[in-house]
Amino acid sequence: MTAIPPAVQTVLDLFTTDLADVRFGDLDAPALARIASDVEAASEVVVAAQLALDVARGALHERQETLLQQAQRALAYARVYAEADLALTARLDAIALPRASRRSRNEPGTSTSASDAASASLVLTSEAEPAARRPRGRPRKLPAVSERNLAAALPAPEPMLEGFAHSAE
Repeated sequence: MTAIPPAVQTVLDLFTTDLADVRFGDLDAPALARIASDVEAASEVVVAAQLALDVARGALHERQETLLQQAQRALAYARVYAEADLALTARLDAIALPRASRRSRNEPGTSTSASDAASASLVLTSEAEPAARRPRGRPRKLPAVSERNLAAALPAPEPMLEGFAHSAE
């Protein structure tokens, strides 16, 4: 996308061709060309600044994700530590951290330090292999089998083949 709108570019083209020798006060082809050049330069500055802003936002997002993952780990450790302290456990239970947007630390293009490698070993599944959903709640209790229901619960015995005797005979 150009910084100079098409209608303005048409006027510039007109002043470089048909009206190249015409001057209206301080407006002529060279003056318009200088201003157009300034606009293009300013546009390049904006594009470079936008690129730098995008890179900075990406770095910020990655650092926020790292902080969130470490905060989740710290909260989990603190919950284990506070099991005997009801007041601290209540304060920790009131904290609701959001979920991290990425699952694995070993994505291409990211660096790994020793602590990152240690925490990455805790990841049990990868993005390529999603974990199966676990059912919620407790498993169902099986009905108790009494002696009179035992015969109904067991499969019927298979008939023995004739001619086969036990090896004890």
